[in-house]
Amino acid sequence: MRFTRTRKRASAAALAVVAMGVIGVGSATSAQAAEGSWYIRSGGCTALEKVELQSGHDHMAIDPTAAPNGCEFGIKNVNTGGWVYGPTTSPSQSPWEYDGPGITLEACLWGPFSAEVCGPAN
Repeated sequence: MRFTRTRKRASAAALAVVAMGVIGVGSATSAQAAEGSWYIRSGGCTALEKVELQSGHDHMAIDPTAAPNGCEFGIKNVNTGGWVYGPTTSPSQSPWEYDGPGITLEACLWGPFSAEVCGPAN
């Protein structure tokens, strides 16, 4: 009788651990999104690299905050080296670009007399 009760408790404890593991996996998946904003600067050009979670996946935008003549802004696909947005001299925020699994993007800018500077790759 005592063995059966102990075995039931062990089974209940194991089930609780498995359930917590499933909950933990779900939390870890959504916590992997690198949401936030980061300033990037080059010469007199300044922008925010923005990353937010939309429909379960990261999306990136570049939002120029100082754009004197000659500043260019864009979002680059690190995997291909190509641009997914820009480069452009527009002082307006870019559209939100999909940055889901298998894709690495970075927001970049440069001024007329300065080198390209990119924010953190995501």
